[in-house]
Amino acid sequence: MELLSKLGSFIQPFKGRLLLAIGLTGGMTLLGMVPPLLMKYVIDEIVGMGQWHMAPAILFSMLLVNLLSAGGGFLNNVVIYVVGQHLVFDVRQALFKHIQGLSLRFYEEMGTGKIMSRIMGDVSRIQNMVTWNTISIVNDIISFGFGIVVIFYFSWKLSLITVALLPFYLLNYAFFVKRIRRKNVSVWRKMDRVANSLQERIRGTRLVRSFASEGRELEAFSVDTRDVLDTSLEGTALTATFSGTSGLLSGLGFTVIYCLGCYFVIHGEMTYGDVAAFSAFVFRVLQPAVRFTEVSNLLEQTSVSVERIFEVLDSRPEVVEKKKAQDLPPISGRVRFRNIHFSYVSGEPVIRGVDLDIPAGSTVALVGHTGCGKTTLTSLLMRFYDVRSGMVEIDGHDISGVTVRSLRRQVGAVLQESILFRATIKENLRYGDPQASEMDIIQAGRAAEVHDFAITREDGYDTLIGEGGVHLSVGEKQRLSIARAILADPKILILDEATSSLDSRSEALIQKALENVMQDRTSFVIAHRLSTIVNADMIVVMDKGMVVETGTHEELLQRPDGAYRMLYEEQFAAQMSDAVA
Repeated sequence: MELLSKLGSFIQPFKGRLLLAIGLTGGMTLLGMVPPLLMKYVIDEIVGMGQWHMAPAILFSMLLVNLLSAGGGFLNNVVIYVVGQHLVFDVRQALFKHIQGLSLRFYEEMGTGKIMSRIMGDVSRIQNMVTWNTISIVNDIISFGFGIVVIFYFSWKLSLITVALLPFYLLNYAFFVKRIRRKNVSVWRKMDRVANSLQERIRGTRLVRSFASEGRELEAFSVDTRDVLDTSLEGTALTATFSGTSGLLSGLGFTVIYCLGCYFVIHGEMTYGDVAAFSAFVFRVLQPAVRFTEVSNLLEQTSVSVERIFEVLDSRPEVVEKKKAQDLPPISGRVRFRNIHFSYVSGEPVIRGVDLDIPAGSTVALVGHTGCGKTTLTSLLMRFYDVRSGMVEIDGHDISGVTVRSLRRQVGAVLQESILFRATIKENLRYGDPQASEMDIIQAGRAAEVHDFAITREDGYDTLIGEGGVHLSVGEKQRLSIARAILADPKILILDEATSSLDSRSEALIQKALENVMQDRTSFVIAHRLSTIVNADMIVVMDKGMVVETGTHEELLQRPDGAYRMLYEEQFAAQMSDAVA
């Protein structure tokens, strides 16, 4: 019942069709009770008493029952199949919609493999439980209830023996169910780890091959999957013992009941037809008990899947819009960080007391050693996370009071790792602006130096670039990302190591384009290359989450013991000497 209550919102739209399927199942189950009764008359009246005139009527009745069962079964299968497919669609849609609104921390902690496992594998399991297995349970309940009534009608003595067997099924269930559940939970947790690992290995296949590490990766994968196999086999052994014990109970029960039935026939308490019918109805009483072992195992697996699905659906985003949040109006791009503090883990501050006022249209370079908080600062600007204290303002608007969508539509980002989709060049560019015209796309392509390499392809802008842009060079992928940002036309632009993956020629191709793109925009540049920093209107030097210096390149170099000058002498001077050489 707990499973159904959790899935209630998804099942509700199909309640009518499920009730129809349950009704059809009930009708077919009751029809299935008719043949044993007819068989009793065949044995006792036609064969035993020689009343052959009854044969046509009984045969016609059997044929009619089979035809009705076949027709009802067909309709039932159609209804269940349709409900099952729509249920899978709705749950997957709900999962994907929900994770779109979750914070980045959820993705970082759960991992891609686990998320995909829940959306694909776990949803399929609940489809079978809610549809086919629910119908099976209804069928077994009706068979059991009706069968109990009928067997007592035939022989109360044999019926008591039959009922006496039932507690042994319950004891069998109670002994195994928790053990099987623990194994199922363990298997799926290990499968999550395998899924995450497999996703990483497939994504990094070039690195694996470049180090000739195929054998090592195969060995690591074998170790992971062997662990899953061992645990699965332990669970299988429990399930097989569970089912086998139930089968043994049924076999012993049938043997005892049949022998006693023959004894009662000899002593005139029952007819041969009674024994045959009784045996058939006992099967309908005990078979549900046997199937219960199988269904209970599936229920345990499904309950694990439901828990895993609702582990996602019950997750709440860290960044939540206020009830009266307003859309951020068109902005000029002035940004103000007011004494902000932030930490990913409580007690471990990453941003400490940052206070900056950045005029609209200016270019700000964020510099500092790795881990000093540069990327975190821009993540707070895009509200991927909320500040612990302080305030981030754009044009005087506290960003915690505006809708996330309206904020991010006006803040663009080009990251060090180019995120591209398995689609065409044109489709990847249109991700920045779905309404962009052909002319807009070409202009953005020209500005980011995409146009020349795009038109050399046979299909031009309609060229498929493969998963993650696998058919493009690193520089081409980065330029495509920049073109996409140009199409989005944000007033605030974040360039997070945007040129670090480019060679000198590729950087030269897009450096002028970037300068054009950054005009009339507030731009935050996180970079190590000197050429992207020296012309900034403001350089912000960060260390351990704090702003230690601000100024222009020339101003900061004039400070003999300044942090920027030390960084310059450590890193940038070497780059300049290499460039001169």
